[in-house]
Amino acid sequence: MRFFRFLVASGFAALLAAAAPPQVALAADDAGSFISQAADSVLNLARDKSLSHEQLKQHLRAIADKDFDMPRIAQFVLGRYWKTASEAERQQFVQAFEDYMAQVYASRFREYSGATFKVTGQRQESNATMVMTQIERPNGQQPAKVVWQIAKTPDSYKIVDVTIEGISQAVTYRQEFSSVIEQNGGRVSALTQQLRQKASG
Repeated sequence: MRFFRFLVASGFAALLAAAAPPQVALAADDAGSFISQAADSVLNLARDKSLSHEQLKQHLRAIADKDFDMPRIAQFVLGRYWKTASEAERQQFVQAFEDYMAQVYASRFREYSGATFKVTGQRQESNATMVMTQIERPNGQQPAKVVWQIAKTPDSYKIVDVTIEGISQAVTYRQEFSSVIEQNGGRVSALTQQLRQKASG
């Protein structure tokens, strides 16, 4: 499960670090190339021993701001609590969620500097492209099959979910966060505070 959580790190907070430069127009059917390019750059980042933990964390945080559809992801993971939260609470949650991911992922990132990544296929589903990939670690450890759900925007791609061995990470976060909110009287602010505390650890 720790490995799966790392894969979320490379997915939800790192793979988009390597999105093609803004001046390069990606074809509508080129989501697989997008992910492949992303993986190459992310693995290079993992191997960069010159970056401090804080620098890596800041880099991952910037990636989340730039390349993930965080409002969409945040709305989904909060579920019904998104509707009851005030606009200020929503904004605070999105920021805390991004900070939390960056902290967790930066802590584990370099453990997998020897990983290899390949795109094995892709298919169109409604308004998203599903890119199938396989991530392998050294020493003969079991490879993981990962499917990236990518939404096309007018001028870029956005990752909106990652499914690891059949388990949606957005759904997993939604279940975990719902439990925390329920245990705290339905207060989204309680979840936000917990994420802030973990992000500063």
